[in-house]
Amino acid sequence: MKKIIMITPGKVTSINLAIQLENIFGEYTEVKSYCLEDDLDFDPTNALVVLSSPNTMDKRIQDLIDNGLEYIVAQRVINHRYISELLNLPRGTEVLLVNDRPESSHEAMVQLQALGVNYIKYYPYYPGIASYPELDISVTVGEPHLVPFGVKKVINIGTRQIDIVTVVDIANRLGLMKALGDRLSSQYVNHIINLLNRINDTAKDMRIISSRLETVANCLAKAIIYINKSGDVIVSNQEMCNILKCSYDDIVGKNIKDILPQILKINGHDEVDIIRIHNKELFVTSNVIEGKGSEDGIIYTFEKSEEIEKNEHEIRRRTSENAIRTNYYTFDDIFYKSSNMKDLIDKVKSFALTDSTILIQGESGTGKELFAQSIHSASHRASGPFVPVNFASMSSSLIESELFGYEEGSFTGAMKGGKRGLFEEAHGGTIFLDEIGDASLDFQCRLLRVIQERQVRRVGGLKEIPINVRVIAATNKNLMKMVENKEFREDLYYRLNVFNITIPSLRERPGDIPLLIDYFLDMYCNKFGVAKKGIEAGAMAILINHQWKGNIRELQNTIEYLCCICEDDIIEVENVRSKIPLNDYTEVVIKEDEIIEIIPIDELEKREIKKALDKYGHTTVGKLQAAQALNIGKSTLYRKLKEYNID
Repeated sequence: MKKIIMITPGKVTSINLAIQLENIFGEYTEVKSYCLEDDLDFDPTNALVVLSSPNTMDKRIQDLIDNGLEYIVAQRVINHRYISELLNLPRGTEVLLVNDRPESSHEAMVQLQALGVNYIKYYPYYPGIASYPELDISVTVGEPHLVPFGVKKVINIGTRQIDIVTVVDIANRLGLMKALGDRLSSQYVNHIINLLNRINDTAKDMRIISSRLETVANCLAKAIIYINKSGDVIVSNQEMCNILKCSYDDIVGKNIKDILPQILKINGHDEVDIIRIHNKELFVTSNVIEGKGSEDGIIYTFEKSEEIEKNEHEIRRRTSENAIRTNYYTFDDIFYKSSNMKDLIDKVKSFALTDSTILIQGESGTGKELFAQSIHSASHRASGPFVPVNFASMSSSLIESELFGYEEGSFTGAMKGGKRGLFEEAHGGTIFLDEIGDASLDFQCRLLRVIQERQVRRVGGLKEIPINVRVIAATNKNLMKMVENKEFREDLYYRLNVFNITIPSLRERPGDIPLLIDYFLDMYCNKFGVAKKGIEAGAMAILINHQWKGNIRELQNTIEYLCCICEDDIIEVENVRSKIPLNDYTEVVIKEDEIIEIIPIDELEKREIKKALDKYGHTTVGKLQAAQALNIGKSTLYRKLKEYNID
């Protein structure tokens, strides 16, 4: 992350400008301030240096620049928010303009005159000046401590601020325009309005004002038009020209009824409406200017509807507690080689390309959320949030406020300002309704309406909030049977069951068990920092044969246990039996996902040991080679030879 280094000739200016940058960029980067009197001991690595003026450049800074330091020379403007007292001075008043250096005093005088405060006579004053008139009033740009003794009235209009052009340049250099662009636009629209409101009757040349504001206005993401009481356009910007597909001269000076007659109906304080221009929907806000020291009229701001929606998505994404993740599972994370799983995934991939509701059914532990995330990742909503909701773990008293949100004061303990629900958090993405069979009948009714209408109403709220979400539901229960028993709403069942996915249990895909075991062995051996363990044939036979009522979750937990308790490099039958007691289990021999032959485990193990001894011999060396081939220890082999009465 880059840091911002603010460097100015004087200390006060450095601190004030650093505060301005901190207010804008402080959430995203570190801001430090220096003046030329300081030791410039900052680390230039990954730093963006902002110089308050070209005069700030000295040999130390030049040396850093020659070595690749990134820098910006700031453009600065008068802070118009503090010039009210200055505007009230009578025409022709003589004042000292106090600043820390000759050049900065001159720049401040020029900028005040450009703002329209040109009816005052300014005399520069700065430390070391040879002579100056003794006047009763001084105007200073943030340097009141430099005002000479004897001045009766001091008007401090504050340190000249870094202007919008430089701020935008800094944001671009830091890669923050996406995060800050809309905020900067809104702030500077307000600055324009405030400035136009506060310039008094002696500075009403709107063409001069509009030319001074042209750079600012053209940096805005929003389009603006300012019309007077007659409807003539006084100020506009380039974004407005882009929307209307015309030039600046085609707008300014023209009457609004000849350009945009449809906005004349929007003429109140903070009135809003939506209009269409060249087949684009625009959100329009009006701000009436009346009796505020500016020419009476209306300022209109225009925003493209898609920009509003994009910003809304970004706000939801940044403030969401549930939609931060972006590394969701994909279909590549599903391990299988069985034909029934291949056919299922091929079908599910085609479902993912649609926006229809999906119902996932399967036993506990079969990977229903893994499938849901994979569907999300393969859909056009992949860049949006994936928000999971588990009905089995959520209190019935809280589920409505959690899913739909609530307004402030709607119940005891409600957060100030209210809270968005999980459906709103999932806007633009996918909501995963896990264990949907555990939802109460009362709640199912509200859920049905939300899924049908794609609108939510917060608890305690009056308005409907539109949502754009894809719904994926999952359950390990037989919903059809629940419908027959009046435990689940039939209309909700059919609304959810547009596309149906039934994930097979491990018992239905035994050929995938060795593949999953190998994956979990890798995972947990890496986790525990040990070499990957092998697994002898008899132990593998027990694992393949086990019923796995908890499916993949149970298998995963079992492998974690075995990796932890097995001290040898090979997981043996005894290790597995400590987790899965061996009764009358039989080995399932698998070939191309079909059960070919069922053999008792002990008989299979005895047969394999004999085959190994027949190959390598019954000598000591032969037995050692046989143990290695069987992937078991030598002591284990001798024990089994005795157990099976093999010579």
